[in-house]
Amino acid sequence: MRRWGIRKKVLVVTLVPTLLTTILLGLFFTYSWVNNIESLLQDRGQSLSRQLAAGSEYGLFTANRSLLNSLSNALLEEQDVRSITFFNGERKRLLHTGPGSADAISPNDLAAEGPWRIFRGDSTLFVTPVFLQDLMIESMLDQGAGQPVNGVQEPLGWAAVEMSHIRTEKETYKALLISLILVLGGVILSLIIAMRLSRAFTDPVFELNEAVAKLKEGKLDTRVYTSAGPEFEQLESGLNAMAEELSMAQAEMQQNIDQATEDLRETLETIEIQNIELDFARKEALEASRIKSEFLANMSHEIRTPLNGIIGFTELLMKSPLPRQQRDHLSTIRKSSEILLTIINDILDFSKIEAGKLILDRVPFQLRDIVEDVMVMLAPAAHGKNLDLVPLVYNDVPDNIMGDPLRVKQVITNLVNNAIKFTQTGEVVLRASLEDEDQENNKVTLRISITDSGVGLSRAQQQSLFNAFNQADASTARQYGGTGLGLAISKRLVEEMGGKIGLQSELGKGSTFWFTLTSELSSSGDTSAPQDTLRGERVIYLEHQKTTGLAVEHMLKEWGMTVDVVASPGAMQEQVEEAQRSQAGYALAIIGITRHLLNSSQYCALARNLELERDCRTLLLTPTLDTHDTPLSGLASGHITKPVCRNALYDELLLLVHGINDRQQPLHEQQAMPFWQPTGTVPRVLAVDDNEANLKLVMTLLNDCQVNAEGASSGFEAISKARNNPFDLVFMDLQMPGMDGVETTARLRAMDNKTHRTPVIALTAHALADEQDRLARQGFDGYLAKPISSGQLVETIREYTGYSCEISPQPHPIRVPEIRDTSKALRPSTRKLQQQCVSVEESIQLAAGKADLAEELFSMLLEQLSSDADKVQSFWKEGNLDPLLDCVHKLHGATRYCGVPELRAAANQFETALKCSSSDMAYHKDQLLAAIERLQVWGDQTDWQAQFRQQSETGTAGSGNTLG
Repeated sequence: MRRWGIRKKVLVVTLVPTLLTTILLGLFFTYSWVNNIESLLQDRGQSLSRQLAAGSEYGLFTANRSLLNSLSNALLEEQDVRSITFFNGERKRLLHTGPGSADAISPNDLAAEGPWRIFRGDSTLFVTPVFLQDLMIESMLDQGAGQPVNGVQEPLGWAAVEMSHIRTEKETYKALLISLILVLGGVILSLIIAMRLSRAFTDPVFELNEAVAKLKEGKLDTRVYTSAGPEFEQLESGLNAMAEELSMAQAEMQQNIDQATEDLRETLETIEIQNIELDFARKEALEASRIKSEFLANMSHEIRTPLNGIIGFTELLMKSPLPRQQRDHLSTIRKSSEILLTIINDILDFSKIEAGKLILDRVPFQLRDIVEDVMVMLAPAAHGKNLDLVPLVYNDVPDNIMGDPLRVKQVITNLVNNAIKFTQTGEVVLRASLEDEDQENNKVTLRISITDSGVGLSRAQQQSLFNAFNQADASTARQYGGTGLGLAISKRLVEEMGGKIGLQSELGKGSTFWFTLTSELSSSGDTSAPQDTLRGERVIYLEHQKTTGLAVEHMLKEWGMTVDVVASPGAMQEQVEEAQRSQAGYALAIIGITRHLLNSSQYCALARNLELERDCRTLLLTPTLDTHDTPLSGLASGHITKPVCRNALYDELLLLVHGINDRQQPLHEQQAMPFWQPTGTVPRVLAVDDNEANLKLVMTLLNDCQVNAEGASSGFEAISKARNNPFDLVFMDLQMPGMDGVETTARLRAMDNKTHRTPVIALTAHALADEQDRLARQGFDGYLAKPISSGQLVETIREYTGYSCEISPQPHPIRVPEIRDTSKALRPSTRKLQQQCVSVEESIQLAAGKADLAEELFSMLLEQLSSDADKVQSFWKEGNLDPLLDCVHKLHGATRYCGVPELRAAANQFETALKCSSSDMAYHKDQLLAAIERLQVWGDQTDWQAQFRQQSETGTAGSGNTLG
């Protein structure tokens, strides 16, 4: 009902009570009327029946039919009397008057008790018994004279009056019709009154609504007059007043709109003029940007062109034999050229970012490999300043992420290089940790921070540090070099990759630069083999640089190894001796030292003691060196430069602990490769460059590759040579006078046919605006940026011609990895305390106190050890036990005249096992070979001749170096 309108509510309120009252009254009066009609019919029937019974007493007593007939005819004149029937005392019909038949009354229905009624469909039969009455006068006065004398008196007969229902039904229908007419009349009257009343309410409301609608449409001149009473008059006056106010407000607003439109028209005209001016300015800016980009490209080409010659010919000169002073000068030239090339690359990268043409790759890469590459690359600079350079990548950092590895490496390189540049003493530590992980979207957020112990930054310096061409201190530009673009480029690269970058620093207390990297995890996962071969092994570790020690210890424990850290060489030596005495020696001793300890006699003695006397393999961790020819590195079984890389350390540990060489190819084989290893048909290659120095450099590199190389200084010369004989590969400079590289390439393409197509590689320094795609559209097959390295040239020739050649490295002062023979598996460390390897005192005693004879016998034994070891291995493999027994017996006999307790015991045990055909012959064979190897190593590492002669001169039985 809340949503009903006024008219509907008025109709409901008016009609519902009226309808209910009218219907109830009509039903009541109709019901009363019908009951009255029926009651009247019943009363008349009973009255006529009694009168007939009283009048027919004599006729029934005398059986006078005529009298009864007269009574019947007289009574039939009454309304609603249909028929009259008389029955005698024997319940037989005596007389019937009227329509119908009296047979319908059964004799059993005639009772003597009193009058009763019999209802039929369209009539009612009133039956009354007739009794004999006392006819005396006095009895007539008596009210009870007419009653039977006793209750058992039989009636004279019965009188039956049949009353018809026809008139009664007519009266009933008449009553119903009249009631219905009255009810309908009342309802119609109520409806008329309700409609009039509702219209009296709704018509003014409709008029008001219509007026409001017109006002809503904007017809503010609309007025309303309903004349519907004082209440509506107030509403009318309020609405009319509001319409008048709106009309006045509209007129004022229209005036304001006209004024504003005029002002806006003038403003639009001004803006249009400004747009035209801005369009001209935009075109000028685009032209200026184009000119700037073209200028940068041209300057890049012009600067890289001489740099290409400088760096290339410097490398060629450094490969040739030169005096040391000239090598130092060439090294300075090369480093200066590389610094200049780095500055040019920074400017070009910044220009790419500013132009919005930097495109990031999305490929899977391994973060740990990138971190280790950066650390290895920057290690010489850090170690040259005696800095500890340490990478710490935590275990929870995933190693299979998606992104641009080149740009991530560039950011890390910039930050680490800055930390090294501005740190004089202390350390530079890179930490990579997991900051957040979204497993639903398969994403991780990594935090990479670089902490240094350098000069630090003030708050004012920190605010402007990430701006382009800006450094914390203007004086540092000369002291440390650089353009001030590294941090600005890093900031933009990190933001492009969806991360953040920042720093925490305090003046004089170092700095921490950090950035976040949000990346998806690669679906390929980590397919590297599990590194669990070293699980359970015990190592002892001595490290002078604390942070490096933590990093190495972290990696060793991650591989399941037990690490015992010691603080001094003496402590390491004592702990190794104690472990061997308890029959639980260490698998490896790791010694990490700084540069100034490389020639330390204390550490040389420690390494000698561990390797020769304790038979414990040692791994030396040193800073990057220009040369590895130091006494300490010659004593150790293994040598790795800092910062320590995971795979290199694991491979070295496998080699030293288990004798497993897990490298794909030993380094000594790479060094032993010939100068050239060409495969395939030798191709014809053309180099085109207008710069004489660049052309000479490219020709020199091509001649080193042993290809048929020809040079051309212009496009016309290149076309002329190509017409005479097609080339298999062309290196084309882009910017040349006359016919440039693009036009020359187009003419070369016109000379191609279905059987031959000449690959053309562009040589240029342009590094802006998607250069590679544009060159591909212009017909070039590839792209090489100057300066060109020999490795790039060899790879390009292999890719486009199928011709393979390797340029062998020549000795030069550039740092190269340590080259060591690892084809032979090293013998694992001795875990138990064993007999001495050599005793000079015992040797002299066995030679009857003659030191010179003892020296000669020991020398003879050393000379035959190599052949005896080969014979033992050969006879064992062939299964020739008899010759093997003879060989071992002779060796055992030789050891009896020399002070070699370990070898003597091993030969004795192996000979005994051979004679008894023991099941552990193989074990004793290995022990004999190990003892021979240890004795040979002792002989190579020890000046034993001097020890024998010293004993001879002093005449005392001193003990020489022993190996236990």
